[in-house]
Amino acid sequence: MADDEPWDEVDESGTTSWAQLSPFLDQVEDLPSFARFIDALRKDREDADRKEAARPGPSDPGWNGWRNDSIRDFLESAVAWAETKPAHLADENPWKAAARILYAGKYYE
Repeated sequence: MADDEPWDEVDESGTTSWAQLSPFLDQVEDLPSFARFIDALRKDREDADRKEAARPGPSDPGWNGWRNDSIRDFLESAVAWAETKPAHLADENPWKAAARILYAGKYYE
């Protein structure tokens, strides 16, 4: 099972990432809280990049649950999620809806 250890760590990093980001996402209600969420998402990506540089893991998903490495892929996934999940956004505050769309860019394929 030693071969599974890096993948277990990568999976666990996704769970930890969600635990750290979800409070920021849950608190989005206006421009300042949206900006705090974006900054937390940026820091999460930087952390995933540091982990990947130190110890490459599987790419799908990668460290901290990131599936989309390029800005193009990230934005494409965010848009795809928003187009396929409009019911998830129907009653949301617009700031929170925008944050959810950005968060989806992290993991949606």
